[in-house]
Amino acid sequence: MQAGRAAFVNFGEDYGKLVVIVDWVNAKQVLIEGENFPRCLYPMRRLTLTKFVVPNLLRGARSSNVIKASKKFELVKKFAACPPALKMEQAKKRANLTDFERFSVMINRKRRSFAVRKLASKMVAPANKGPVKKAAAAVKNAKK
Repeated sequence: MQAGRAAFVNFGEDYGKLVVIVDWVNAKQVLIEGENFPRCLYPMRRLTLTKFVVPNLLRGARSSNVIKASKKFELVKKFAACPPALKMEQAKKRANLTDFERFSVMINRKRRSFAVRKLASKMVAPANKGPVKKAAAAVKNAKK
């Protein structure tokens, strides 16, 4: 944990908001601030740290310095491209789907899964040609 480390809120009403750690009180609480987030003490258990560190941000920096430094570093753009942000965006899109759109997602997922299984069976089938033919012949004999 260090001054300038970017994090996002992983629980509560502020879920998904991007913040920057400005200072720390102890191992369990930190002082955070963001572009659309007021400066406040926040528990560490509600934050998920990211790999991004805003450069040249000193411990206890003023609000204007934090915002300027994060804009110069393009923190919002970099965070939007990282996997946790993409996952949150996808979850938000799925939460706002209508019944028909959810149905379409299910059908498309089934089609994709079937295509993958079909392709995988073609790749595996040449190695197992002998037993497959024997099993097919046994099925035909059983039907007679």
